[in-house]
Amino acid sequence: MQKIPIDLAAPGMKLGKAVTKEGGMTIMAEGMELTDSLISRLENMKIDRITVQGHPVDMGGAGSGTKYAERIERLDVLFRKYAQDKWMTRVRDRMAQYFRIKAAAQEAKMKAMEALLDEGVEEENGVDENGNGGE
Repeated sequence: MQKIPIDLAAPGMKLGKAVTKEGGMTIMAEGMELTDSLISRLENMKIDRITVQGHPVDMGGAGSGTKYAERIERLDVLFRKYAQDKWMTRVRDRMAQYFRIKAAAQEAKMKAMEALLDEGVEEENGVDENGNGGE
């Protein structure tokens, strides 16, 4: 199972855990397959993270050059004095998890923007999706 930001959810992913509201009310059951409309509903309900089956999203982000990836690299240095403290190790691990999620979301957003820009350039130049000219 993998906890991901709703921004990275894609149709076809299956929920690894039920999605619940603050009061504990179940919104979507474990095992449901996500669709565009379900993802949109979750976003409208201000659900920011979901747990999906498997590990469909690369949360590495360490080599991506994002500000979050840089923060992950600095955590070991910042927590070096607390290597034997189990609580501080937990804090470091939680921060690393948070930065990985943020780095992956930032990278996905950049890729989506690049794809949109590429699509716009092809349309401007009269190139169809097969790479053929419009004439």
